[in-house]
Amino acid sequence: MRREGLDLYAADPAFVRRMRRLLGSEYGWAAEHLHRMGALAGGPVAACSVQAEAYPPELVRYDREGNRIDRVRFHPAYERMRELAYGSGIVALAYDERARPAGGRAPRVLVFGLGYVFSQAEQGLYCPICMTDGAARLVERYAEPEVRERWLPRLTARELDRLAEGAMWLTEKQGGSDVGANTTRAVEGPDGRWRLYGDKWFCSNLGAEVMMVMARPEGAGPGTRGLGLFLVPLHRGDGSRNAIRFHRLKDKLGTRSMPTGEATLEGAEGWLLAGPGRGFKAMTEMLNLSRLYNAVASCGAMRRACFEALEHARERTAFGRVLEDHPLHREVLADMVVRTEASTALVFETVARLDRMDRGIGSEDDRVLWRALTPLVKLHTAKQAVAVASEGVEALGGNGYIEEFPTARLLRDAQVLPIWEGTTNILALDLLLRAIGREGACDALARWIEQRLAAASERSTLLEAAGLVEAGFVAWREAVGDALALEGSPDVRYARGFAHRLARLCEAAILLDEAAADLAGGDARAQALALRHVARFVAGPDDAGLRPAPALEPPVWQALSRGTELALEAV
Repeated sequence: MRREGLDLYAADPAFVRRMRRLLGSEYGWAAEHLHRMGALAGGPVAACSVQAEAYPPELVRYDREGNRIDRVRFHPAYERMRELAYGSGIVALAYDERARPAGGRAPRVLVFGLGYVFSQAEQGLYCPICMTDGAARLVERYAEPEVRERWLPRLTARELDRLAEGAMWLTEKQGGSDVGANTTRAVEGPDGRWRLYGDKWFCSNLGAEVMMVMARPEGAGPGTRGLGLFLVPLHRGDGSRNAIRFHRLKDKLGTRSMPTGEATLEGAEGWLLAGPGRGFKAMTEMLNLSRLYNAVASCGAMRRACFEALEHARERTAFGRVLEDHPLHREVLADMVVRTEASTALVFETVARLDRMDRGIGSEDDRVLWRALTPLVKLHTAKQAVAVASEGVEALGGNGYIEEFPTARLLRDAQVLPIWEGTTNILALDLLLRAIGREGACDALARWIEQRLAAASERSTLLEAAGLVEAGFVAWREAVGDALALEGSPDVRYARGFAHRLARLCEAAILLDEAAADLAGGDARAQALALRHVARFVAGPDDAGLRPAPALEPPVWQALSRGTELALEAV
């Protein structure tokens, strides 16, 4: 971070407004957590992140007496980041019944808001945070009371000496995305204890205390239906090391501060959380939460790339004027801002659905929308993050390519986001064939988009854009219907395109709805953002293959680039 002591939350007025909008009357107490995280991310976390990246974790296989210990050793800067992150309540607030002043757990909108800010400074540790939250969710929902009482307080602890971090051991060498091909087996002994045997190929957060592991109990059938979900601790109840061997840490392109490695279960003891027929379904709850984390991390990476590019453009002079005054560069920067804010709007819309369901007030449409939006936001924002991070590198010129500047690392870290928690193809197929084809999400999407466009359709300045989105969704639905109508063999060749088009339409519907609301309050910034998004990413190209957008007049540019309000008379 180039500016010590910066509050990364306060430095993002557009996101501040989003938190105000979503949290409503609860914003007052929640803002204290957000500003505290902003100061941490812009100060000590950013400084520690640089050190943890430069000195990544090491696998110590033997102690000085030659005993095999397989311990992951971290740089003190990484340990300090862990202390700051977990101490902030970035996991605990979602489970603490006293988090709200009036009692009750913190809303997921706040928890993921903290993650959005944190991930701008450190993407690596945000993965273990995600794993720990996901493990806590599964333990709370599926573990027997004795197991829950033992592990849930540790998974949700704020203090490092009490904390048990979580991990997900899903991927195997022969399977990858094909989880049903997993060969790790589980054997129930005469004493009723389960012991697991098998190799895991891609273990993020290697060295965590609590692993969520997929294994096939003896006699269970093939495919994902035959898999069970197990909690496997790194240490047994007596403190001895469980029968788990670490082989090596991966030499990764990015997220180098966090250990990813290979491991073998050699009769490791564990608890069954969900047996065959239920195991993989239970694991998908952690996967879906992780996909939302992935999307939030993508938005955090985009925001940081925008921040760096915009700050550089205000300071750097070339050809007699600052970079932001060059029309072409201004267009590039504006598109970065629009991509980032549109993605963030869609992701936090999805988070709000999760909040409603977790509180027990979600409708059937909420459930179906959550089912469709979760794979959608993960696949779409991950691709956007790579593109925006790449623009961020280029925006700084040669300096952007140098590791002393944060943009190079941003691009390296972003490249894993389309891979983690399901690749783009896997999620596009899940959306098309299951969420839409099997669960009928189109009807719920249509109702939701119609609702979102209602207010915009009554505004003369937004009416045309709302019509383009409405027509775009009708055309999208027809194309998807044609692809699914092929008897016994849906046409999946364009599943990626269907997904990204849907994401753009959903983003536009949210932005136009917010624009209508803000216009009523005298602020035209959201309108400028929404109209540019529709022009650039929703409306079809003209004959020249261009997507002309509204002109970036000085007041509009100032508001878009700085996140500040825009007076109605300025547009």
